[in-house]
Amino acid sequence: MRRGILASREELSALRRLAGRGAFAGIFDAMRQRCALILESAMLTETQWQALWLQGNWASAVLSARGVQGRVMDLLISHRIDPNPAYRDRAIEELRNLVGWSSWVDPCHNHIAADLCTAEAAVAVAVGLDWLWEDLPDQTRKSFADAIKAKAIAPYLAGCKQGSLWTSCYHYWNAVVNSGVGLAALALSDESADARKAYTQARKNLKHFFDALGREGGWDEGLGYWGYAMRYVLLLAEAARRLDDDQTFLHQRGMDTTGLFPVYFTPNGQPASFGDNSAVPLAGTFYLLSRHFDRREVTWWLDTYAFHHDASNTGWSTVGLAMLFRPQAAKTPKNPGLKVVKVFDQIGWAALADHWPRPSFYVAAKAGDLSANHAQRDMNSLQLQVDGEMLLTDQGSAPYSREYLSDARDGFYEVQARGHNTVIVAGRDQRIDAQGRVAESRKGADFRYVALDSGAACGENVRFVRHIVMLVEPRTATGVTLVVLDDLNNGVPEKVDTFWHTRGQIHLDGLAGTIIGARAGLHFALASTVSVKASVKSHPLERRGHDNVLQMSAGVLGRALTASAFSRRKISGPVEVVQDDRGGACVRIGKTALIFAISRKQEMRLASVEGGA
Repeated sequence: MRRGILASREELSALRRLAGRGAFAGIFDAMRQRCALILESAMLTETQWQALWLQGNWASAVLSARGVQGRVMDLLISHRIDPNPAYRDRAIEELRNLVGWSSWVDPCHNHIAADLCTAEAAVAVAVGLDWLWEDLPDQTRKSFADAIKAKAIAPYLAGCKQGSLWTSCYHYWNAVVNSGVGLAALALSDESADARKAYTQARKNLKHFFDALGREGGWDEGLGYWGYAMRYVLLLAEAARRLDDDQTFLHQRGMDTTGLFPVYFTPNGQPASFGDNSAVPLAGTFYLLSRHFDRREVTWWLDTYAFHHDASNTGWSTVGLAMLFRPQAAKTPKNPGLKVVKVFDQIGWAALADHWPRPSFYVAAKAGDLSANHAQRDMNSLQLQVDGEMLLTDQGSAPYSREYLSDARDGFYEVQARGHNTVIVAGRDQRIDAQGRVAESRKGADFRYVALDSGAACGENVRFVRHIVMLVEPRTATGVTLVVLDDLNNGVPEKVDTFWHTRGQIHLDGLAGTIIGARAGLHFALASTVSVKASVKSHPLERRGHDNVLQMSAGVLGRALTASAFSRRKISGPVEVVQDDRGGACVRIGKTALIFAISRKQEMRLASVEGGA
């Protein structure tokens, strides 16, 4: 080792005794399968990613640099555990290939000096150089270090001078570029003045990211970009702790709680996120949150979901870094102790479950800030998972392209409010400057409840509050019915459309019907205090077949209360919604009555559930 930036040679070799023990046995087996696949795979060359770029593939160099980084880390960790010269030699070959690229900037970002690709490549070579130090001749060591200086540190400093996006934004670009290049700069800071300068600048720039990370640890860009950002922040934090005895990054506000965010929004290992990137971030790096903050929930989450899929020859290191960072004495908790109603107030997201750790009825809901990076027009939207299958779905993003990531993005169906489980008024899309909030949350033995306030998302003349009630059988803690009561006030007469999206088949009969999925199904019924019509439509999606849509339409002037009920059980009789004289309401579904009353703040809230689930 040169400096032991993420681990010393001895620490890596000591992992041998863990290879067959408990959770580590499965991780090590997955790593061996991955390394065998890498040895059989072609190199990730510049010629290859340039060709992909010319064919219209977005971020081809970023993905290739990421793949090299993941291969190098997993090959070298595996080699230290179970010595195999083929692993070491292939890692060296991968690094020589990466060092030989003409640039570490992706062609889709060629207007800036340094980008995400720069960070991915810099970490690959910095860690590889550190871990292979004794195995490399002097000239190769020098060529690797020179590449970091010329293709990462110098462009990074130029970008700082130019005021590149990542110097001042809050989002994942800030975290990835500053943490990735910062780690490489820290690795060379003992021999290079420019590296020391770059590391100092990276620390300064990261303040914008940490200022946006609230005490609850939620992240408004969603699961995938939380994972991208936090992976690099944690790698830099670990390097700083080891090399400088500096735990400043780990002690930033929200770092101790942020590991809960992906856990609550991946029910049964599936994404229930909002925005463009809903990838489930099951990275071995996140065991550092377990190690440093005793987050047993994260240990449970990663142990349960991270290593039960086919081996891949691309992507980041998951299995290798899991071997390195998983707390050695930790056992997989049987029950991580999650809350059945969890609200991240600062970003306006909520998760409702009938029970944990394997919810059979689960809802994710969002209000929050529509101007957040990679956010969509999805104010007051929700998703519903039943028995492990998403039945009320979110579209995610369209395939990334120059057009999708331009000002034309708002024209894509996946971004628009009509593509989400929410409401639009007069055909207008929701306002990008809207700020919503989770107005209230409660739970009882037989219900879970949140209220979402959309702010001015539907227009200055519109007030839209969505009440989400999950009815639960108290004896078994099994979710039975989801009731959504939309309370909408409009100062002018306009058409209001409510959308419910599914990959399942919708069968509509008047204002009732069924949704039939691949493994689960729902009965539904609709009702309102105004005259409504329901229809079924289908919208083609570029990469996911068809989006089937249940649409409810009404003309509204003044107040309209509209209920949508989705149940495992056949709904006996029509759903009824009645407004009382004091401004409250009652929603009746079979024998169950949901009573809403006006609070001291003059806001309607759930008062009681009568008659059980």
